[in-house]
Amino acid sequence: MTDLTELSITSTAEGALRKLKKAEIGVYNCKKQGTSFIFSVKDKDIKKAFAIFAKPCYNISVKEKSRRTRVLFRAFNRIGLFVGAVLFAAIAVFSNSFVFRIKVSGSGSYLSPEVKRIVYEAGAKEFGFYSGFDVPAATGKILALPQVTFCNIEKRGGVLCIDVQIDEEHNESVIKNSLVSDRSGVVKNVVAICGTAAVSAGASVNKGDALIAAYTGEEKTECLAVGYAELECKGQTEYFAYAENDESLKAAYSTVLLYADNIVSRTHTVKPAEGGVIYIIDFTYLHKLSINME
Repeated sequence: MTDLTELSITSTAEGALRKLKKAEIGVYNCKKQGTSFIFSVKDKDIKKAFAIFAKPCYNISVKEKSRRTRVLFRAFNRIGLFVGAVLFAAIAVFSNSFVFRIKVSGSGSYLSPEVKRIVYEAGAKEFGFYSGFDVPAATGKILALPQVTFCNIEKRGGVLCIDVQIDEEHNESVIKNSLVSDRSGVVKNVVAICGTAAVSAGASVNKGDALIAAYTGEEKTECLAVGYAELECKGQTEYFAYAENDESLKAAYSTVLLYADNIVSRTHTVKPAEGGVIYIIDFTYLHKLSINME
């Protein structure tokens, strides 16, 4: 589009998009860059955008004027080009009434199932009307996905094109498998940001059991597994002491911290041993596993 001016503000993406949506301003080419949120708006919405970010803390500025502004004078001197542009705009308006296909591209294309789910929830679907699609809401949610740094949603004819880029520094570290348990325990919580939760809270799992599967939907379409799970696990350790007393018990309990940080409970028994006693410590602890969350 030729009538888009690129702006920059010091703000979070979701906070800025919330304000822009409330003001009914269309947003394009959204991306995060350090503490700044960079986006484009149509020329007719520039004054309105500056008005809603008038506070000094937002530090709003124009990064690049729209192409139409730069070439407006030449366009008026070239009637043929102007008429062609009007005709093209009319065709674009007509084609933008419908969505026939949704295409997810870019280095974050592996997130396609989750991106499409967000788009569907925002009001767009194949062979449906485009007018009810909430672009700012969809853009904000896509940018909130792990490692996503850029999202641009653009209608090209009957195709809704979604360009998703991720942090290239973490691209090679992406794990394509399911999240599996590395020990036995009881599931306390499981959150599948992308993929499908294979277990629910309260379920007992063993080492090697899937927690978040790398597919989505009833047809089990392959996708990236993103999320985390928390297990309550049991452990046991022994501690030798020369005598049975409070100081020895305290020392025995402290050894549990060598095996886990988030201790839920501890109990002990004592048995005699040559030269002293042995404290047998039974404990439960919380263990968190995650996949593609860094």
